[in-house]
Amino acid sequence: MLKTVGKWTVVGAVALSILGGVVEGVGQEPIQVEAATKNLPDNHLIEQLKFDFENKEIHVGERKGTLLIRVDPPKKEWNIEWVNWSIQKPKYVNASLLFNNDLASKQKQAPIIFTTDYILKGEPDKWSLEGGIVRQGMMKFSDFSNSNYYAALAVNLPKKYNSDGIYYFAMSGIREEGQVKAYFFHNVDIVEESMQRAKAGGTFPLMNKVMWGKTELWKGQLGKVTIKRPVELWKRDDNGKYSIVRELKKGDEFRVYRYLNEGNGYYGVGAGMYVKREATNVLYETPSKRNLRLIQIMYGEE
Repeated sequence: MLKTVGKWTVVGAVALSILGGVVEGVGQEPIQVEAATKNLPDNHLIEQLKFDFENKEIHVGERKGTLLIRVDPPKKEWNIEWVNWSIQKPKYVNASLLFNNDLASKQKQAPIIFTTDYILKGEPDKWSLEGGIVRQGMMKFSDFSNSNYYAALAVNLPKKYNSDGIYYFAMSGIREEGQVKAYFFHNVDIVEESMQRAKAGGTFPLMNKVMWGKTELWKGQLGKVTIKRPVELWKRDDNGKYSIVRELKKGDEFRVYRYLNEGNGYYGVGAGMYVKREATNVLYETPSKRNLRLIQIMYGEE
């Protein structure tokens, strides 16, 4: 079974904080995501696919588009090169997608391999074809200097290559459940761009902003306020006193990073600025589970 993550909207450039300056976080500073990809349309669908750890199978089904696979290192320390890739820091490791050509006999064949070279946009050369390879994907390691390094793999699947759409994922170093995560972007080829995002601080597998209304949802954000009627924007001084900065207009949206239980309450919108909690004038909302899940996917979190 698969989990539908949902639809989301992208824009073409990095959005700055609507207030400017440094924003305040809860526990950590909110992290802004890189500019949106140019290859994904608005409201595109991303799904997290089932990875059967016991059988090492990815359930793709009838889908056509780009399959992205993220392989994290095992949580347990393994002083073995082919398990702990950071020891030898390889350019790539052998990986392939196998499929059952004959479901009755469960005979598996290898139609797809992953390399650092994306030959002919995924179409293998004649030598690969002679070896039974029907498609090639790309592989890249993020950054071994970071303990949270990962292997990124991507392949465009323009058609279904077997009868049931279940692919056996063969790759050395997979020792623990939860290491492999698979995602699918429908009806687009974003293989090359996904490789560009596989780096320290990159946004593989989700390569776009997560938009929430007019504003971009950031990691560490609690919610947002929408101005229903003109209200004041307040600045809180070090002595705890508030002073008016300017008037906010109807329809303005602001990210909320903290809440102060003073008076009727204040929403912290960054840079030491606050909006008073007034239900008749200000609408406060928290992110949907779908959008929070997209933020998790963006940073490769469970």
